[in-house]
Amino acid sequence: MDRNDILSASHISKRYGGVFALKDVSFSLKKGEILGLCGENGAGKSTLVKILGGHVTPNEGTLTIDGKTIVFGKRVDPALITIVHQELSILPDLTVLDNITLGIEDKGFFYRRGKWHAFVEEKLAEVGLSHISPNQLTGELSLAERQLVEIARGLASGAKVLLLDEPTATLSDAEINNVFRIMRRLKEHGTTMVMISHRLDEVFEITDRVTVFRGGEHIFTASTKDVTSEELVSGMLGHEVKRGEMPPVRKVGSPILECHQVMRHGDYGPFDFQCGKGEIVALVGQLGSGADTFLKSLAGLAPVDGGTISLAGTQLDLTSIAKADKQAISYVPEDRAGKGAFLEAPIGINLTSRALDRLSKKDVLNRKQDSQYATELATLFTLDPTRNHQAVSTLSGGNQQKVVLGKALATDPELLLLNEPTRGVDIGARADIYQRLRDKADNGLSIVFYSTDLEEILDFADRIVTVFKGGIVRNALRADVNREIILQDILTGTERSAA
Repeated sequence: MDRNDILSASHISKRYGGVFALKDVSFSLKKGEILGLCGENGAGKSTLVKILGGHVTPNEGTLTIDGKTIVFGKRVDPALITIVHQELSILPDLTVLDNITLGIEDKGFFYRRGKWHAFVEEKLAEVGLSHISPNQLTGELSLAERQLVEIARGLASGAKVLLLDEPTATLSDAEINNVFRIMRRLKEHGTTMVMISHRLDEVFEITDRVTVFRGGEHIFTASTKDVTSEELVSGMLGHEVKRGEMPPVRKVGSPILECHQVMRHGDYGPFDFQCGKGEIVALVGQLGSGADTFLKSLAGLAPVDGGTISLAGTQLDLTSIAKADKQAISYVPEDRAGKGAFLEAPIGINLTSRALDRLSKKDVLNRKQDSQYATELATLFTLDPTRNHQAVSTLSGGNQQKVVLGKALATDPELLLLNEPTRGVDIGARADIYQRLRDKADNGLSIVFYSTDLEEILDFADRIVTVFKGGIVRNALRADVNREIILQDILTGTERSAA
């Protein structure tokens, strides 16, 4: 172990049966650096994270942190390494204070709750949550706010190594900039960080070195400034892939979704909005802009206060998600683990769970039809139907998202609503998901999605609608906008010319 290393992992292997999740992996972390950890879903990143946190015991290998050899099978001291999980691990029925201090031993004057209160307020302020009370129930917060609470908990532990698993996946651009500011400050004070991210532009912006995993193996580690985007993607996938190309111009039909003077007090509107038959429309805006809330209104989760919404010429009653579902609208939430899937239930049961009425007669499920339909839905998203009996939790994040999408399409909707459709999904799985959804759109499915990922918006949408402080700034074809124009719209509310 080099004296400049804070962490050294040597010859780590983990097998499940005869399958290697990690195979003879060795790598190190230098004191005070930010390391990017990249790879497709299923590449071994999550297994490594669980080993580093003491949640999984490897079959072989050694791990040393800050000169201390880690005994596998035991919880690792959070003062050595703390993990900020992608799928939020905070407890919604506890207060923000209790979540942040959970598992941290009382030290010095922090033993009194009053001191803890001030300490937590300080950590909340550091992540831009000074408006949140430590006494507020965490379950009342938005997903983005809960992600920031996760990061605040990592800061509160005072860990020498902070492992951030997709820390920006649910955050707006302003919140991402805030997280990066915090990371740079921590780095200056000697904290070492590992950031797992599928957003490669962020990897190049914030990291000092980058490590690539593929198929459970360590492919390479290099200085970030010495690696190109093409080399990074090629390392992750094992082959070159064309990225950043303009999506093909697709033929779309006349408007099927028509919204006239729709509004929700304090959130958005009134504004008009349309989506053509077979069209893919992106709603773009920072969290709190109203764009995400409007999508939820279309799903029946945030009933409107005025205006009309029609689908295929029929005015809709969208006062609940159940009513939206009955009116040929299907919604995919941003939080697949908490809201999108039954993680411990079999894949097949998840896939057909929204179509039980069509698979049943007199409230008795036709198991043969159910199995056949589950196979059909799995095949649609290139999932192995022979695994339909396994729990969703056994799948990688990208394949879990495919299950959630298959489940949403089980009802044969006319309109599919997607909230952060590929959050935490690797570049290879993303491309596959986009193609499967485009195929459905080519057959008449209309798609409206909200995303904070500009790369996703530019790769997937036919048309882009930008929103700022509850109002529509721009409604344009994908060919007529670029990254800079979108950012100008959503950050300032001022249209910027494409010229």
